[in-house]
Amino acid sequence: MAAVSASTAATMLVATAKRTVTPRAAKCRVGSAPARRRISMRAGNNTSDPVAEVANMDSLIDLLIDADEEQLLKLVAENVLSFDQKMWIRIASRSDAAESQEDKDKIMELAGKCMKIIETMVESTEDTIKVSSKLLQDIVAAAADPATGEFDVPLQADALARMSEKMEGAEVDERMLNTVYAWIRKSDEDKLDGMVHILQHLLQCYAARELDTGSTALDTVIRASATEWPGKFEEIIAGGFGEEAFNKDLQQRMEKVVLNLPNGSYAQRVQAEYLKEVEDRGKDIYKAKEEAA
Repeated sequence: MAAVSASTAATMLVATAKRTVTPRAAKCRVGSAPARRRISMRAGNNTSDPVAEVANMDSLIDLLIDADEEQLLKLVAENVLSFDQKMWIRIASRSDAAESQEDKDKIMELAGKCMKIIETMVESTEDTIKVSSKLLQDIVAAAADPATGEFDVPLQADALARMSEKMEGAEVDERMLNTVYAWIRKSDEDKLDGMVHILQHLLQCYAARELDTGSTALDTVIRASATEWPGKFEEIIAGGFGEEAFNKDLQQRMEKVVLNLPNGSYAQRVQAEYLKEVEDRGKDIYKAKEEAA
């Protein structure tokens, strides 16, 4: 059993979360834009053709100029990664080349508005990361030994139960899940295998909470920890929950995950992976039962 200091781990995770999460979060936001906006987003330095690069930047600038306040907010948010040094230089060049003072002032006023929007987005992102990090600290800390403040990994049933209970009332959104993955990457880079193990179990607690409908025998498996799955499968099989019912129930849940959650979202990814683990384990158990019969 390996011991990990809860206070040391939490300090390291919070210190790295802000640095690690923000760029990934911005990419997720831009990537979710409609196709037309994604083309505009490439106005930055994503092309090696200088002429095409300038044309793309001008296309986005024209959209920004013609936008009303609401549209401007949306455009900046969708194309935030385009606002690099080249874009600001191009905006300044467009202002210098403007045929009238009115057009010049209009472009510079646009630049000021875009800067304020981006500054607000950055501040909001930082605040959200702080909130997510604090909540994640609380959930992770629940798995630590109440007496010593340390984690014993692999986590035992009582630790998993405490973390699941803490997770129950937590509001988990895309930003929070993004933060968890950022922490996992950082912990993996720093060879903190114990913390990776803890964070993976945190994701499992989240997936179990979201997928547990309390309506079929399969929920008995879903809401249990993975180490308990063999015993839980034995229980539901003994109760008449056959392989056909298992496959049908699992398929319905997977369809809901695919259809009801944003495509490519962390929520969809985590829940789909959890269901796949349940499926693989269940198929092995049903197959073993059939071969033993």
